Amino acid sequence: MSTGAVVLLGVVATIITALLLARPVAQAAPGDLRRRFGPEFDETAARHGGDAGAAEHELGERLRRYGGLRVRSLSLEARERYAAQWAGLQEQFVDAPGPAVARANQLLSSLARDRGFPADSVQRQYEALSVHCPHEAGARRLLHEAAERAAAGDTDTEAMRRALIAGRALFAELVRTRPHDEGARVIRALRLTRRPRLPAQRVAAHTRAD
Repeated sequence: MSTGAVVLLGVVATIITALLLARPVAQAAPGDLRRRFGPEFDETAARHGGDAGAAEHELGERLRRYGGLRVRSLSLEARERYAAQWAGLQEQFVDAPGPAVARANQLLSSLARDRGFPADSVQRQYEALSVHCPHEAGARRLLHEAAERAAAGDTDTEAMRRALIAGRALFAELVRTRPHDEGARVIRALRLTRRPRLPAQRVAAHTRAD
Protein backbone atom coordinates (compact mmCIF):
# COMPACT_ATOMS: atom_id res chain seq x y z
CA MET A 1 0.00 0.00 0.00
CA SER A 2 1.39 3.39 -0.95
CA THR A 3 2.25 6.07 1.61
CA GLY A 4 -0.53 8.29 0.23
CA ALA A 5 -3.12 5.56 0.72
CA VAL A 6 -2.01 4.98 4.31
CA VAL A 7 -2.27 8.70 5.06
CA LEU A 8 -5.73 8.83 3.46
CA LEU A 9 -6.95 5.89 5.52
CA GLY A 10 -5.64 7.55 8.68
CA VAL A 11 -7.49 10.77 7.90
CA VAL A 12 -10.73 8.88 7.21
CA ALA A 13 -10.41 6.94 10.47
CA THR A 14 -9.83 10.18 12.39
CA ILE A 15 -12.93 11.80 10.87
CA ILE A 16 -15.11 8.78 11.66
CA THR A 17 -13.87 8.69 15.25
CA ALA A 18 -14.57 12.40 15.67
CA LEU A 19 -18.10 12.01 14.32
CA LEU A 20 -18.80 9.16 16.71
CA LEU A 21 -17.52 11.09 19.71
CA ALA A 22 -19.11 14.44 18.83
CA ARG A 23 -22.62 13.70 20.08
CA PRO A 24 -25.08 16.60 20.12
CA VAL A 25 -26.13 18.04 23.47
CA ALA A 26 -29.56 16.42 23.19
CA GLN A 27 -27.88 13.02 23.06
CA ALA A 28 -25.48 13.59 25.94
CA ALA A 29 -24.80 10.65 28.20
CA PRO A 30 -27.55 10.11 30.81
CA GLY A 31 -25.03 10.54 33.60
CA ASP A 32 -24.00 13.95 32.26
CA LEU A 33 -27.58 15.23 32.17
CA ARG A 34 -28.38 13.66 35.53
CA ARG A 35 -25.41 15.42 37.15
CA ARG A 36 -26.24 18.75 35.55
CA PHE A 37 -29.97 18.78 36.28
CA GLY A 38 -29.97 16.89 39.58
CA PRO A 39 -33.53 16.52 40.95
CA GLU A 40 -34.93 18.06 37.77
CA PHE A 41 -33.83 14.95 35.86
CA ASP A 42 -35.79 12.65 38.17
CA GLU A 43 -38.84 14.92 38.10
CA THR A 44 -38.79 15.07 34.31
CA ALA A 45 -38.46 11.28 34.06
CA ALA A 46 -41.39 10.89 36.48
CA ARG A 47 -43.56 13.09 34.26
CA HIS A 48 -42.71 10.72 31.40
CA GLY A 49 -43.78 7.68 33.39
CA GLY A 50 -40.25 6.85 34.49
CA ASP A 51 -38.87 6.93 30.94
CA ALA A 52 -35.25 8.11 31.38
CA GLY A 53 -34.75 8.29 27.61
CA ALA A 54 -37.62 10.74 27.23
CA ALA A 55 -36.20 12.82 30.10
CA GLU A 56 -32.79 12.87 28.41
CA HIS A 57 -34.34 14.11 25.17
CA GLU A 58 -36.40 16.82 26.84
CA LEU A 59 -33.57 18.11 29.03
CA GLY A 60 -31.13 17.97 26.14
CA GLU A 61 -33.50 20.18 24.14
CA ARG A 62 -33.74 22.62 27.04
CA LEU A 63 -29.97 22.78 27.26
CA ARG A 64 -29.74 23.46 23.53
CA ARG A 65 -32.35 26.26 23.69
CA TYR A 66 -31.34 27.99 26.90
CA GLY A 67 -27.76 26.97 27.62
CA GLY A 68 -26.44 30.14 25.97
CA LEU A 69 -28.79 32.47 27.83
CA ARG A 70 -26.83 35.15 29.68
CA VAL A 71 -28.17 36.17 33.08
CA ARG A 72 -28.61 39.95 33.15
CA SER A 73 -27.12 42.26 35.70
CA LEU A 74 -29.32 43.43 38.57
CA SER A 75 -28.78 46.81 40.18
CA LEU A 76 -28.30 47.19 43.90
CA GLU A 77 -31.47 49.29 44.06
CA ALA A 78 -33.50 46.59 42.29
CA ARG A 79 -32.10 43.90 44.57
CA GLU A 80 -33.07 45.86 47.68
CA ARG A 81 -36.53 46.55 46.28
CA TYR A 82 -37.15 42.89 45.54
CA ALA A 83 -35.86 41.85 48.97
CA ALA A 84 -38.21 44.29 50.68
CA GLN A 85 -41.18 43.07 48.64
CA TRP A 86 -40.44 39.44 49.43
CA ALA A 87 -40.14 40.19 53.14
CA GLY A 88 -43.49 41.97 52.99
CA LEU A 89 -45.35 39.11 51.34
CA GLN A 90 -43.92 36.63 53.87
CA GLU A 91 -45.42 38.73 56.65
CA GLN A 92 -48.70 38.92 54.72
CA PHE A 93 -48.87 35.12 54.50
CA VAL A 94 -49.87 34.80 58.17
CA ASP A 95 -53.16 36.65 57.64
CA ALA A 96 -53.75 36.15 53.92
CA PRO A 97 -51.89 33.10 52.53
CA GLY A 98 -53.70 33.08 49.17
CA PRO A 99 -52.91 36.70 48.21
CA ALA A 100 -49.36 36.29 49.55
CA VAL A 101 -48.74 33.27 47.30
CA ALA A 102 -50.19 35.19 44.34
CA ARG A 103 -47.82 38.09 45.06
CA ALA A 104 -44.87 35.71 45.39
CA ASN A 105 -45.72 34.14 42.04
CA GLN A 106 -45.83 37.56 40.36
CA LEU A 107 -42.64 38.69 42.08
CA LEU A 108 -40.67 35.63 40.97
CA SER A 109 -41.93 36.09 37.42
CA SER A 110 -40.82 39.73 37.41
CA LEU A 111 -37.43 38.95 38.96
CA ALA A 112 -36.73 36.15 36.48
CA ARG A 113 -37.69 38.47 33.62
CA ASP A 114 -35.34 41.18 34.89
CA ARG A 115 -32.57 38.58 35.05
CA GLY A 116 -33.11 37.80 31.36
CA PHE A 117 -35.27 34.68 31.50
CA PRO A 118 -38.27 34.35 29.13
CA ALA A 119 -41.37 36.21 30.26
CA ASP A 120 -43.91 35.17 27.61
CA SER A 121 -44.98 31.99 29.42
CA VAL A 122 -44.49 30.31 32.78
CA GLN A 123 -43.46 27.06 31.08
CA ARG A 124 -40.69 28.64 29.00
CA GLN A 125 -39.46 30.61 31.99
CA TYR A 126 -39.40 27.46 34.09
CA GLU A 127 -37.52 25.51 31.42
CA ALA A 128 -34.87 28.24 31.10
CA LEU A 129 -34.52 28.45 34.88
CA SER A 130 -34.08 24.68 35.08
CA VAL A 131 -30.96 24.96 32.91
CA HIS A 132 -29.34 27.70 35.01
CA CYS A 133 -30.55 26.86 38.52
CA PRO A 134 -31.90 23.29 38.29
CA HIS A 135 -32.02 22.67 42.04
CA GLU A 136 -34.44 25.57 42.63
CA ALA A 137 -36.30 25.90 39.31
CA GLY A 138 -39.11 23.51 40.24
CA ALA A 139 -40.35 26.15 42.66
CA ARG A 140 -41.33 28.36 39.72
CA ARG A 141 -43.96 25.93 38.57
CA LEU A 142 -44.92 24.83 42.09
CA LEU A 143 -45.62 28.40 43.20
CA HIS A 144 -47.53 29.20 40.02
CA GLU A 145 -49.76 26.16 40.48
CA ALA A 146 -50.34 27.05 44.15
CA ALA A 147 -51.35 30.59 43.14
CA GLU A 148 -53.80 29.22 40.58
CA ARG A 149 -55.35 26.84 43.13
CA ALA A 150 -55.64 29.66 45.68
CA ALA A 151 -57.37 31.85 43.08
CA ALA A 152 -59.82 29.00 42.44
CA GLY A 153 -60.73 28.86 46.13
CA ASP A 154 -58.33 26.20 47.45
CA THR A 155 -57.59 26.93 51.12
CA ASP A 156 -54.87 24.33 51.73
CA THR A 157 -52.59 26.57 53.77
CA GLU A 158 -49.94 23.90 54.27
CA ALA A 159 -49.55 23.36 50.51
CA MET A 160 -49.26 27.11 50.01
CA ARG A 161 -46.67 27.31 52.77
CA ARG A 162 -44.55 24.61 51.10
CA ALA A 163 -44.82 26.41 47.77
CA LEU A 164 -43.75 29.69 49.36
CA ILE A 165 -40.75 28.06 51.08
CA ALA A 166 -39.66 26.52 47.76
CA GLY A 167 -40.18 29.87 46.07
CA ARG A 168 -37.98 31.56 48.65
CA ALA A 169 -35.05 29.32 47.66
CA LEU A 170 -35.47 30.26 43.98
CA PHE A 171 -35.89 33.91 44.92
CA ALA A 172 -32.62 33.83 46.89
CA GLU A 173 -30.81 32.25 43.94
CA LEU A 174 -32.12 34.87 41.49
CA VAL A 175 -31.58 37.88 43.71
CA ARG A 176 -28.10 36.96 44.94
CA THR A 177 -25.16 39.11 43.88
CA ARG A 178 -23.28 37.95 40.80
CA PRO A 179 -19.85 39.18 39.65
CA HIS A 180 -21.27 41.34 36.83
CA ASP A 181 -23.99 42.97 38.93
CA GLU A 182 -24.00 46.70 39.56
CA GLY A 183 -22.54 47.39 42.99
CA ALA A 184 -21.09 43.88 43.36
CA ARG A 185 -17.65 45.27 44.20
CA VAL A 186 -19.09 47.62 46.81
CA ILE A 187 -21.00 44.76 48.44
CA ARG A 188 -17.88 42.58 48.54
CA ALA A 189 -15.89 45.44 50.05
CA LEU A 190 -18.51 45.98 52.76
CA ARG A 191 -18.49 42.28 53.60
CA LEU A 192 -14.72 42.36 53.99
CA THR A 193 -14.80 45.38 56.31
CA ARG A 194 -17.48 43.72 58.46
CA ARG A 195 -15.52 40.51 58.99
CA PRO A 196 -14.48 40.01 62.65
CA ARG A 197 -10.81 40.42 63.29
CA LEU A 198 -8.80 37.30 63.92
CA PRO A 199 -7.04 37.01 67.29
CA ALA A 200 -3.65 37.73 65.70
CA GLN A 201 -5.04 40.87 64.06
CA ARG A 202 -6.49 42.10 67.34
CA VAL A 203 -3.19 41.48 69.12
CA ALA A 204 -1.29 43.33 66.41
CA ALA A 205 -3.67 46.28 66.60
CA HIS A 206 -3.34 46.39 70.40
CA THR A 207 0.46 46.31 70.14
CA ARG A 208 0.48 49.20 67.72
CA ALA A 209 -1.83 51.18 70.01
CA ASP A 210 0.58 50.68 72.93
